[in-house]
Amino acid sequence: MRYLLILGLLLLCLLFASYSFYARYKGEKRSLWLGFNFLVVLFFLLLLLTFILVILEDIYVSGLAYTILLLGAVALAIITFLFPLAMVTTLISTGIQVIRKEGGGLAHYLSLGLGIAYMAYLILWPLLGNLNKSRLLDYIYLYFSLVFISTVFVFILYTVTNFLNLLVLRNKSYDAVIVLGSGLREGREVPPLLAARIDRGIEAHFENPGSLLVLSGGQGSDERLSEAQAMTGYALARGVREEDIITEDRSTSTRENLIYSKELLDKREEKLESLLVVSSNYHVLRALILARELGIDCDGRGARTRFYYSLNAFIREWIAYVVIKKDRFFSLYGLLFIFVALAYGLATYLNQAFF
Repeated sequence: MRYLLILGLLLLCLLFASYSFYARYKGEKRSLWLGFNFLVVLFFLLLLLTFILVILEDIYVSGLAYTILLLGAVALAIITFLFPLAMVTTLISTGIQVIRKEGGGLAHYLSLGLGIAYMAYLILWPLLGNLNKSRLLDYIYLYFSLVFISTVFVFILYTVTNFLNLLVLRNKSYDAVIVLGSGLREGREVPPLLAARIDRGIEAHFENPGSLLVLSGGQGSDERLSEAQAMTGYALARGVREEDIITEDRSTSTRENLIYSKELLDKREEKLESLLVVSSNYHVLRALILARELGIDCDGRGARTRFYYSLNAFIREWIAYVVIKKDRFFSLYGLLFIFVALAYGLATYLNQAFF
């Protein structure tokens, strides 16, 4: 009876979490709450499976359930131990690859710089703390640890939400497909990164007969023609009809891509309500979040990019997201600072009063 009560409670929690996730996914999925709801579902599912294994072990006493649980615990411990090492190695190695293949621009140092900073946090700071026994230094390290853990947690939510927004909804049709531009090679040629976006957009356009293909991108100071013009030539060469293409050539940022593309669509006589925004995998979520803030209802679809470049670019997009939501992050870090400061003050007072 006790087992049935706990099992029923866990099932109820799982069903409620699953319904919350489904409602979020079918409603407004361009939010980190989608990733949070998904992780809650996984938590209760794992908890339920663990409890079922415990019940089976109690009934059959075969040892199999405890063996599975033990293996799961060992695997979790190994993953927890190896994660920092894998993270540092991946960030530094991909950072070096980006610099070698893409050049030494400031943005290309993000992955390498983050890897070095993470290594310093894990190794150098604790060593410094051991050399200099200071209670204040311990609390400073505690503060930065809380900042790091909270930031990593939000980053995980961002990553999971990005992945969920990349899932293709085959049963949904779109009236227009908006492809976001990027830089041209030698000021006039479509590079592989942009070609992958256009190909993905063309694929979605052909999947939705009668849809419009909006190619969005202005002209940079070092470009001989606008990105939209180059993209149009690329699309026409691959069988897209000229009358199905809308060229948006004024934008200079993702926000302007969305604003000007929507303005062009709103000028059309036909009613265009269902929109799909296409960009690189690492860029889709930030574009969707900007679209939500602009009041543009749309889904997203991502084009694949080489891993070494994607990781660095995804970190860049994450930093851009932090900048967009900087007020919330500053509030979070401020609350953590107040908490640590109060803890330090209380510990100092108690130490002086009783020791």
